[in-house]
Amino acid sequence: MLINGTEINLANLEKPLLLMNEDEELLFQRLILPTIQYELIQCQLALSTRKSISLVRDFWLALYKDREQLYINSGHAMLYPIRLILFELVTKTEHFKRLSKKSFGDECLSLIYAVVLLQFILQWLKDRFQNNIEVYEAMKLLYRVNEDYLDEEQVPIPREHLIAQAIAVKAIRYEVKENAQEFASLLYQTYNFLTYLHDKVKEQEGNETNSLPSMRNVADILNLFYSERYTTDNPSFTG
Repeated sequence: MLINGTEINLANLEKPLLLMNEDEELLFQRLILPTIQYELIQCQLALSTRKSISLVRDFWLALYKDREQLYINSGHAMLYPIRLILFELVTKTEHFKRLSKKSFGDECLSLIYAVVLLQFILQWLKDRFQNNIEVYEAMKLLYRVNEDYLDEEQVPIPREHLIAQAIAVKAIRYEVKENAQEFASLLYQTYNFLTYLHDKVKEQEGNETNSLPSMRNVADILNLFYSERYTTDNPSFTG
């Protein structure tokens, strides 16, 4: 399908960080397609590229299944160090574990949680690094749309990408460590927002959460919270 003017095959995303079976892959594709089609501008960072959608899938599976029973695919993880560091930093937190208890076994709410969570995280990183030219350019290199067709298993990774990965991973790890309280606060706010969103979706769907909730309704809810803060005309990693 066409995303940001670029054709992206949802059946050919980056390799998953977690071990997952074919049925889980197909389920994610079925769920993510209508989500993207509604073009939620409030979640433009999370749903803009093959790379970001692949990370949504990582979070989705960890929320849908028992994270403690899932295993990292070490071969795939080596290909995507920036996805791996973000995944590890977020999923080990207490707020993520509490969210996963709410969404466990519910593929639809797990997807909504994953999309919103990644949007919050990427927006925070964008804000933190926008004045650091070296890191910001490295992040843009990794997430810009016109590089999204690359398959790291088939095309040798350019040296500039390897350098960008190293810069970005080191910077992300350092930023989270040095601003641990702020990062924890971000996840706490995200948890509170998603808890509210969870309750609103249940209310709208009459507690029937085994089918895909209306993403248009979710967009209305998101508008109440994002308004100006999470929609901006500033260049993004995915732009």
